[in-house]
Amino acid sequence: MRTGVRKFVSLCWMLAACSTTRHDVREEEPRTTSGAIALANLDAEIAREADEPGVEDLLLLRARFLADDTALDRAVTLAESRVGDRSSLLRRARARSAVHRFQDALKDVESARHSGASPTEVLSLRASILVALGRAEEVVPALEDAVTRRPTNALRTGLAAAYASLGRFTEADRAYAEALAGLDTTSPFPSAWIQFARGTMWAEQAGEPGRGEQLLARAVSELPEFVTANVHLAELEAARGDPGAAMARLERVTARSRDPEALAALGVLHAHAGEPVRGGCEILLARERFESLLERHPQAFADHAAEFYLGPGEDPERAWILAQANLAVRVTERSMTLALRAARATRRQDEACALLARLRNRSEPFSASRCLE
Repeated sequence: MRTGVRKFVSLCWMLAACSTTRHDVREEEPRTTSGAIALANLDAEIAREADEPGVEDLLLLRARFLADDTALDRAVTLAESRVGDRSSLLRRARARSAVHRFQDALKDVESARHSGASPTEVLSLRASILVALGRAEEVVPALEDAVTRRPTNALRTGLAAAYASLGRFTEADRAYAEALAGLDTTSPFPSAWIQFARGTMWAEQAGEPGRGEQLLARAVSELPEFVTANVHLAELEAARGDPGAAMARLERVTARSRDPEALAALGVLHAHAGEPVRGGCEILLARERFESLLERHPQAFADHAAEFYLGPGEDPERAWILAQANLAVRVTERSMTLALRAARATRRQDEACALLARLRNRSEPFSASRCLE
């Protein structure tokens, strides 16, 4: 794998795990390669690498930005087929994390550490998994110490994601800004991902959709093909009263992607715009695609499929099953809120009360009417 490709793949994967504000670090508009050229280069590199070790990370990169489930399938299959040295253990950990097999991924990270993997790479990958599991508080001290000693972009972004998970949004945004300012690559992938992370943080966690929309727009301007960023941006456009812009955006996405979330959102917009047959067909196709993904990677898509079945998919019982499966994988505020919504939609009083108590960190019982509100 060429050095330049290694560099941007490493940067992008460490970003896993958001109105302009004043920062200690001056932000400048990044100068990056056009998205179309970057993606063409990525596809050419995937073709050159064939099934050689390391192509897994390239495939996961494609899956992340283009919602390419075929690339995801291939990456997971290859990662599972060859494990020996520390590099292959880390690649398998990344693949397993991508499909939300978090406990298995953590075991691989630990094995890689014992095999002599880079402490920085181990910390960054372990932190991203623990943040996804809702255990950010376990890694914040180590990340803060590492950033103080050796402030790499990967560590800064990992710390930002951990801060965001804990509701420390101002600190998270500053860390994202520092990571963005420190990028030394012309690839649009790392910077687009940072803007996406910042945008979703402000829009979905911090309750500032206007601020989030500006940052998501930056992500899309750098990488117009970025599927998930476009879907989130379309949702914000529709919510602020511009369904036309949202519809046009989602039509562009669905023309080149099989992403079921984009298709479902477009179906809802078409139905509301007076095209119920067209919208219904799109929602039906989204259902088929969700079920296909769930057959192959049930843990990875349980949460998004549950959201779909609570909404346009109109199957609360299916949503409840999926929300429970998601909660079994990770216990976060989001996973508990999703399960609570499903419990309420299916009129499960006892389960709703228990989830409400967990969310509010209280043990006293709630009245049935309050639990099911």
